Amino acid sequence: MRNEYSYPEPDGVENRVAEEAAAYESEGLPNRLLNAREVAKFVGCHEETVRRAYWRGLLRSQRIGARGRRFHPADVLDWLRRGAPTKVA
Repeated sequence: MRNEYSYPEPDGVENRVAEEAAAYESEGLPNRLLNAREVAKFVGCHEETVRRAYWRGLLRSQRIGARGRRFHPADVLDWLRRGAPTKVA
């Protein structure tokens, strides 16, 4: 079964993702969990894409309260390295 994660990314996307992740790591990861909106903004995708990623088991999350989800920055960077869908700038 094919899904949106099985297609190769356009040229330059991997380099941009690696550069952004390196810049984010060099500034120091925040000492807090991120919500779906913050993850989507950092990755460069839609908030619903983040939700679908944790529903499919591609992105680890922690439950906060009855309906909330939070993401550890290291898990987000791991998701990026494994090929998270991002927008080409």
